[in-house]
Amino acid sequence: MIGKKTIVIALVLVWAGVFFGSFLASSAIEGPRNIDTGFRRLDVLAQYHIVAISLAIVSAVLGIVWRRQAARILPIGLVPLSVTALLVVGVLVVATFLRDSPAPQPPLTPTAPAASAVDQPAT
Repeated sequence: MIGKKTIVIALVLVWAGVFFGSFLASSAIEGPRNIDTGFRRLDVLAQYHIVAISLAIVSAVLGIVWRRQAARILPIGLVPLSVTALLVVGVLVVATFLRDSPAPQPPLTPTAPAASAVDQPAT
């Protein structure tokens, strides 16, 4: 009979395969560097990550529910959810603090039109 700890470990391994496979699958999409290819990559990445976060939540719930029946099942079940949370926080920190901010532009002021030599009256 399969033990509860084995089930949680199997879920964690499947999560790891889906999680890291998502990066491989999205980077394998070939095409010109345009918005369509970018959206296809993002679509594949999102689909895999939806499956991965679902597996992470299931393994965490099972780890919490079965924490008394098996030794060290709670930390094993929480690993996928913790890694996903750390990845999301890391992306947010990088996007917030390490982005390039554009240089401030001086305000636009209208300039007076200059008269050309053609418009000058003949003397």
